[in-house]
Amino acid sequence: MPGASTMQPGVLVRTDRLDYAQAWRIQRELAAARAQERIPDVLWLLEHPPVYTIGRHGTRADLFLSDAQLELMGASVHSVDRGGQMTWHGPGQTTAYAILNLRPNRRVRTVVENLLGATAECCTAAGVADVQSDGDAIGVYHQGRKLGSVGIRIQHGITTHGVGLNRNPDLEWFALMTACGAPGVPASSIAAEGGDPDRERVETVLASALARRFGLTTTPISLEDLCASAGIATPAPGAHVTA
Repeated sequence: MPGASTMQPGVLVRTDRLDYAQAWRIQRELAAARAQERIPDVLWLLEHPPVYTIGRHGTRADLFLSDAQLELMGASVHSVDRGGQMTWHGPGQTTAYAILNLRPNRRVRTVVENLLGATAECCTAAGVADVQSDGDAIGVYHQGRKLGSVGIRIQHGITTHGVGLNRNPDLEWFALMTACGAPGVPASSIAAEGGDPDRERVETVLASALARRFGLTTTPISLEDLCASAGIATPAPGAHVTA
């Protein structure tokens, strides 16, 4: 773990709920601002309305619903630029995005390990025993059931995307897809495994664990103020954002 003398400044954003396409656009623009050193490293915790996302190694065939069926269910699907395959985000799941500068001495493998380790630490603190993080299967598990997933993108030395941690989502959403190319792995959640899924407590622990593992001293900031400091547009009206 980094010592106090090696801690770097960062910012922590916590958003209630935000449309996925809006968040994806903001991530890309924040990453560009980070590459130009207009902003420090960013940890961003939020929820999305129901959405399936297909990573660079995924396929639309992994989702068992048509676009029309998704619309009726109030959900959507997007092909995105992160690694990995198919996953789901939505109510009851905390999504944590890490917009980090890898230079000069952060390694990609260490970034993934830190994301997994912080997620596992959070599950344990919430009362789930026997939690394992698997860097090869890129997830956090309890007795073979998946509590969280990790997928990132790196461009120009800056990371985007991050973690999806199931606090207490409707697990039926996961039955409608082949998640992460692993059809035999059931989804679970902190609540389903007997833990405490309270969002405030879970996200406080997760934010602290991520900051510590990445060597960041984080300052809370609103999404609107961060976007203003980066010189980018704030979310459009109707994007379900709440400060």
